[in-house]
Amino acid sequence: MTVEDFELAKPPLSKKFIKQAFEKYEVQHIAHFGGEMFYVAGTDSEPIVPVYADATYPPEIELIFDFMARERIRMIRSEKGVLYRTEIPKLPDSN
Repeated sequence: MTVEDFELAKPPLSKKFIKQAFEKYEVQHIAHFGGEMFYVAGTDSEPIVPVYADATYPPEIELIFDFMARERIRMIRSEKGVLYRTEIPKLPDSN
């Protein structure tokens, strides 16, 4: 990920913010499957889920979900402290 990925993002979202959230919650990657469906994997490759059925993820993670949905990001992963992103492919024009 680069600083340019955040040129339309509203504060506090930034590359630094996402990196800090990944470190704080020991996140390896977040995958977006569409709609409100996300998968959060910990550094031990185990899923991270809210403790209670009706609970949400921590606010920082929820902000990352919103950012991913708006920017059409399929996955954000951290590898050795470096953030990578995978975009949702755009549909080809029907023309």
